[in-house]
Amino acid sequence: MRALVRSIAIEGQGQVEALIQSVAEEGGTSTKALTEMVRDQTLGAALRSNVCWLIARTKSPEASTVLLELLSDPSEQVREEAAVGIGLVVSSDVEEVGAQDDAVQRLLLAVDHDPSKPVRLASLHALGMIGSPTSATGLLEVLHNPGEDAEVRADAAEACAHLRDNRIVDALITVLADGSPIVRYSAAYALGEQGDVKAIPMLTELASRDDATTKWGSVASSAAQAIQSLASRH
Repeated sequence: MRALVRSIAIEGQGQVEALIQSVAEEGGTSTKALTEMVRDQTLGAALRSNVCWLIARTKSPEASTVLLELLSDPSEQVREEAAVGIGLVVSSDVEEVGAQDDAVQRLLLAVDHDPSKPVRLASLHALGMIGSPTSATGLLEVLHNPGEDAEVRADAAEACAHLRDNRIVDALITVLADGSPIVRYSAAYALGEQGDVKAIPMLTELASRDDATTKWGSVASSAAQAIQSLASRH
């Protein structure tokens, strides 16, 4: 097991060591064993979720296939971890175009149809990591859906931050006038990442008057940071 995870970019040494130990104690000492464990629905959801986490970071050739399969798992916790793992695997590897497009479509289906909000948010996060232009239409549909949950729409805006599609910047500028502060906050952030200076007038207006707050900070501060980011690129 140690050999499998040596290449992992460790976020917290102690936590990773504990996770590895808990999985190894249950028999997860090889790539094959991890795959068998994560598919075994008689095991607890927390353990299988930890196995998902490991599979996404062991650079196994089968990782994306296994994780995509788990998007249909009965466990919400497993589906959520699988979605994030797909984003990590597909964004870090040079996948065949067809394989990447398949992952994007599966994640978009999860965004549209999964009954769990955490799974939908994880799928949006994965789409943002992948950054494929093929996800643009689906993400924009979520962003512009007035009946959609505000947090989901905000995460759709954030997922657009690094997409290269001619519709993205105009769509994000439009939602700077949205009724939800978290949607405006995320749209401002995404515009700063997009790098198009035509967003500066609307961002300047937002920075001067929008004092609504979110758990990450004020909308005005997000707009100001976006302006600073844009200015630094030109």
